[in-house]
Amino acid sequence: MKNSIFISLLFINISQAQLSSIKIKDFIDQHNSFEQNDAGEVNAINDKEINKLIRFFIQEKFYGLVELTRSIVWDSYETFISPTKRNQLSKYIIQVKVKDVERLKYLEVLYNPHEKKVDTNFEWDSRDEEFNLLNEQALAQKKIPNLFKLEISNQDDIPNINEFILQHQGFIDEIERLNLSEKEIVPINAANINELIRSFNNSNFTNLEYTRNVIWNSYNTFVSPFDRYHFHTFIAQVKVEGIDRLKYLEVFYNPVNDKITSDFKWSDDKNEYLRVN
Repeated sequence: MKNSIFISLLFINISQAQLSSIKIKDFIDQHNSFEQNDAGEVNAINDKEINKLIRFFIQEKFYGLVELTRSIVWDSYETFISPTKRNQLSKYIIQVKVKDVERLKYLEVLYNPHEKKVDTNFEWDSRDEEFNLLNEQALAQKKIPNLFKLEISNQDDIPNINEFILQHQGFIDEIERLNLSEKEIVPINAANINELIRSFNNSNFTNLEYTRNVIWNSYNTFVSPFDRYHFHTFIAQVKVEGIDRLKYLEVFYNPVNDKITSDFKWSDDKNEYLRVN
């Protein structure tokens, strides 16, 4: 890809407590709504009603500080689905005029298409005259995986929007085929993915004796004018040499290249597999 952009996978504030009433079909409908140009790039969303909500939110949230909202640019749309939580949000970058500051500033806001609400994880810092990420969110972002190093984001081989739709439809098909509940959802080709994970673990973790269980954890999608990707997260329960208690490690499955990756390493100090950033 042309640029390596910083990707936030945190669904915080408006999305973290999102209602379970979101249906898998809602994710399909949202992805179906995107339009692509002849070059295969996703066209930016320009919705007047969303723009009105954003302007009103900024006026209310930063009353007395922001004098003018200059432009509203859609940045990205991302989703998260797991047995217990379903989230989706769109990110917008807003150019604003701040009182007593000559240069225009940029503010990031999040729009929840399910609840039709706007929020932000940024606050005005008068010391450096910028909108900065809230401290707790800045700390949380240090713990997220580096998707570029995991060969998921900003890759040359970009998935088509239809591939995201097929993955979500796969959840629905498996629910019907296996007569599962909403909390028992599993992805399509789960058995094949499990075998890939076992093989990956055997090849990449020298102190691992065997993989006992593989548990599907979540599925994410990301859509922007500049990048598209999706991936599944699995938790592997493993037996480590010389340790009686079973351990856990996190691995990622990329449907684009049918590849397993992980950023977990064994820590002798902690006697655990931990994420290494």
